[in-house]
Amino acid sequence: TGQIGDPKESAERSLNPPEVVAGWVGRIRDQLAPFVSYEGANAAQLVNNLDWTAEMSVVDFLRDVGKHFPVNKMLAREVVRARLDSGISFTEFSYQLLQANDFYELHRRHGCQLQFGGSDQWGNITAGVDYVRRRGAGPVQAFVTPLVTKADGTKFGKTEGGAVWLDPELTSPYAFYQFWLNADDRDVVRYLRYFSFRSRDEIEQLEKETAERPAARLAQRALAEELTTLVHGEREMAQAVAASQALFGRGSLDDLTPETLRAALTEAGLVHLDDLPDVAGLLKESGLVPSMKEARRVISEGGAYVNNDRVT
Repeated sequence: TGQIGDPKESAERSLNPPEVVAGWVGRIRDQLAPFVSYEGANAAQLVNNLDWTAEMSVVDFLRDVGKHFPVNKMLAREVVRARLDSGISFTEFSYQLLQANDFYELHRRHGCQLQFGGSDQWGNITAGVDYVRRRGAGPVQAFVTPLVTKADGTKFGKTEGGAVWLDPELTSPYAFYQFWLNADDRDVVRYLRYFSFRSRDEIEQLEKETAERPAARLAQRALAEELTTLVHGEREMAQAVAASQALFGRGSLDDLTPETLRAALTEAGLVHLDDLPDVAGLLKESGLVPSMKEARRVISEGGAYVNNDRVT
């Protein structure tokens, strides 16, 4: 299904080569490793739906899968209706059949009884429940949750922009920490209820403290530290905290790893220079002051710092 793509409301998806999609499978396994165990008595299993889809011919697919899907029901899907005027290919239109067949094969091969997803997948998931029943199997269940949205109602998604990635190469641990630290007061308690393993009493206490002292950002700090530790480990979380404090003059940059330092400075704003000027020149070139005259004034008045050391 990663080679096809669920229909978007706006336009056709770009189709990715099979080798690219195959690379994603391994990455997904690694990115889920902090949250599930692939070993032990109740080990998680990562399976690839290409294993049962690739061997199926077009005739087999149309005969064994397609005959169980009333077209009127498929046309009733909101995302499909939205695309009827602008046009939708058979490729994207048939995605629902592929996902439904995945549920059937997971049930048949692995005893899977529950498909879980975001609420935008409700049509696909219930189509799978119906398909499993039509094939004389089951019973199976569907379970969805509301999409995680921001205060302005937009969702986190790679196609919408503003995605927060688990991969440290796409979202550094420092940027990941800063994202949660900068969460809107209107969102943060909801995020705690979604993502935190804190007790209900702890979350309600943080909610109360946030309402009483919003400037302290206690809920944001608790959320940022917990999630950064969960995704990236305690060491990276400590580095993110240290970098955050150093950039606000409450610590030294000396103890940061090069990766954390670069990530922190990238967020703050980087300026590349071919030749290293004096401190006054650095202040001007970095955009911290508008002119050399202003730079010299700031230095003479003791207001200039490099790595939190005052320039004298």
